[in-house]
Amino acid sequence: MAKRIRLTEMEAYNVKGKKSEPIGSRGKGTLTLERKTAGFINGYYRERTNAGDKRIALGTLTKNPRPETNEMDLDAMRLAALRIATASIAAGGLEQYLEQQLALKATAAAEQAQVAAQAALEARRGTFGDLLDCYVAHLEKSGKVSHRAVANQFKSHIKDYHSDLIQRPAALIEPEDIQLILSGVLVRKPKGRGIGNHAAGGASNGMRSICNNLRLSLQAAFSHAVKAHLSPERMAHSGKVFAIQANPVRDVPSVQGAKRANTESLTPVEMGELLRYLDKLPEPKRGIANALIYLGGQRMTQLCAVPWDAVTDDTICLLDSKGRKDQAWEHLLPITKRIAEIMAPMVEHHIGDGPFSFSEGTTASTSTIIKAFSEAGQVLAKAGKTRLFTYRNVRVTAETLMAHQGISSEVRAWLLSHGRSGVQAKHYDRYAYLPEKRAALEQWGRYLDALAKGDQSSSNVVLLTRRQKSDER
Repeated sequence: MAKRIRLTEMEAYNVKGKKSEPIGSRGKGTLTLERKTAGFINGYYRERTNAGDKRIALGTLTKNPRPETNEMDLDAMRLAALRIATASIAAGGLEQYLEQQLALKATAAAEQAQVAAQAALEARRGTFGDLLDCYVAHLEKSGKVSHRAVANQFKSHIKDYHSDLIQRPAALIEPEDIQLILSGVLVRKPKGRGIGNHAAGGASNGMRSICNNLRLSLQAAFSHAVKAHLSPERMAHSGKVFAIQANPVRDVPSVQGAKRANTESLTPVEMGELLRYLDKLPEPKRGIANALIYLGGQRMTQLCAVPWDAVTDDTICLLDSKGRKDQAWEHLLPITKRIAEIMAPMVEHHIGDGPFSFSEGTTASTSTIIKAFSEAGQVLAKAGKTRLFTYRNVRVTAETLMAHQGISSEVRAWLLSHGRSGVQAKHYDRYAYLPEKRAALEQWGRYLDALAKGDQSSSNVVLLTRRQKSDER
């Protein structure tokens, strides 16, 4: 029987064609070296099986192997071949060993695919900050005028103070996290107003209303994420997955004392004082302020945003995007003879992007008009002619006094674009009610003109009002 001889290093590194040496004891196979036409030498573990010779590639033989390659020196290649031979015997043969290796590779590939899928899911997993941004984008896409205010809320009270929560996956936000955010708002001082926040800030009931408004915005943001979790439109827009199982804001109670909105109505005499005050303002401020009132106390944001192409000789079309609408409603109003007189200077000068403008290239800022009404309230109250009021009170007054004039609640709802309920009103009633609106606004205009002239017969109205603290003492 021929003796099994190992190759010398010279023979191994200078092999021509093929040469083999035994691995361990007989029956464990051989290490086979084969020089390729390109000049390098490959090493294989070779073993005879029932199906014939089988071999497994080990690497490339070289005296100075480079790291991170399949290059090996002779000792490393012999050790690799011995390991396979040992594993082959343990598996019951090379064929069984190869089957095990294939199974291990398949398992490893499946695990790698699972890890990659999990990594991809984590990359798409939306954070709390992503959820807030997604909700603001939804409001803006839906034409909601509140999207800027909500974005400012989220920045001022969450992003600027809770960077750790912003980075957390939205699905992991707990009610206690919402409690932490809101409690921080309650102890915070109101920010200053104006450019640079230098003017004194204020809140009629501290930060309670601000805190509760933030709570409502957060609740709506999580509710949107829950409902839109599987929406193709939402995924196409943001690419984020939130997987919210429950709204963490749902069980957080509202802030006590937050809902103290001032809904006092001015008396007819006070309304007359306001109208006389507004008539002394310069154009276009006078026209914009009067148009708001003579059009029935419209929402300022909607009226100021009207472009020129939404105005005809007879009508003006506002876009009502408030509430839970998927799309803004067209809110059509008639232009009466009296309203046309009020708007005439604005139409004649054609200043900006719409009739209610102060400068080229834009429409009027609502803050400027709000300030005009607030200043009117301060001046008239200081003179003892009215109580202190803002435009909120003026809007309430308009509907109250229209009711006194016998204008029905239904017509007032059409004029002021109050919410529509029921399937018929929401989806099928497309009638604009222009004749009814025109008749109401003509009646309302005559009544306001009488108040502005100081007609006492138009002032005989008894209003239900809340008692002021000074009255209770």
